[in-house]
Amino acid sequence: MKNKKLYFTCALLMILLGTSDALRGIFSPLFLKEFGLSMSQISIIVSASYLGNLVCLLFGGVILDKVGSKKAMVGFIILLICSELLLLLGAKYAFLLLGFFFSLGLSTLLNTTMIFLSREFSAKNPLFYLNVLFFLQGIGTSLSQLVLTRFSSSLAVWNGVIVALAVLLIPVGFILLTSKFSSEKQEENKSNEGSKAKVNKGAIALLALSLAFYLIAEHGVTNYIVLYGTEFLRMDAGKVGLMLSLFSFGILSGRLILATVSDKLGGAKMVFICLLSALICYSIVFAFNALPLLFLCGFAVSIVYPTLTDLSKSYVPSSMSARATTIVVSLASILDIGFNFVFGSVIESIGYAKSMAILPISLLLSTIIMLSLLLVGRKKSS
Repeated sequence: MKNKKLYFTCALLMILLGTSDALRGIFSPLFLKEFGLSMSQISIIVSASYLGNLVCLLFGGVILDKVGSKKAMVGFIILLICSELLLLLGAKYAFLLLGFFFSLGLSTLLNTTMIFLSREFSAKNPLFYLNVLFFLQGIGTSLSQLVLTRFSSSLAVWNGVIVALAVLLIPVGFILLTSKFSSEKQEENKSNEGSKAKVNKGAIALLALSLAFYLIAEHGVTNYIVLYGTEFLRMDAGKVGLMLSLFSFGILSGRLILATVSDKLGGAKMVFICLLSALICYSIVFAFNALPLLFLCGFAVSIVYPTLTDLSKSYVPSSMSARATTIVVSLASILDIGFNFVFGSVIESIGYAKSMAILPISLLLSTIIMLSLLLVGRKKSS
């Protein structure tokens, strides 16, 4: 490992980001009971969070190019601390919206930055160390879901977790500020000029669509499974939290186990196999309310996000790989935002059973798009 100090700091950061990302889904019962929100208002909060993804990625990429990774990441962490503290005023709906808008957007921007930093960690095995970071982010999500879901209606726990996150982010930012980053950014920027003609825009658009439909399916579980279990299936909140943690544990296991297999099969083929497997598992779960099988759902989708976003590098010059990644994630966020904006109203209109059936349908669309990319690539190579 080239830069242990930087890597272990990023590891801690990813755990904190995983915890922060899970709060919206865990404490949704608190928003309903304590803050008096409707399902439509919760749906708007989820949409605002993903709108934050879009905005932060679009502007964050420019900032990274202008000031470099170190200063940009420290600035992002300072803003993340402020957005977490804004959630303490969550009794007022506007502050809750703004808090989640910036917290999830900045979190996505920071974990996307890890893809750009992979060469800082290791020149020989950058993907291995990158997958471990995303594994650790999943640890933060899974543990917080397992521990905090039983307190999903507690205002005191909500406030305590937010303060703890803000406090822990302070030393992370300070350590990053004193860490050494390699200075390859300027040479990359110079080689960017005149490379736009080589970009495969059609493939980038298809990747973004496939990612969007995948995100709808994953976020549908993480954001709504607690309400689905407690409100529709009438399960105990602690038991539903266990089911959700199984989903996250499946993602954790898959990221470690499937990482080596993806190298042998190739990224695009591995993503297609994972999406197809997830489609089967999701269909069984929501057709028969078999929530324990959420583990298999999580395992199947585990490497889709990092592998699919990394595929964008294959369709642009190496000098534009970072920009391509942010474009794919940003475009995917647009469809994800639209879905979450209306999904709460859809639940209120047609009920949980029919609404959750949208998730496997979304995976079906994502799988078909990836299959088309595979077939096009096979034709070109033959």
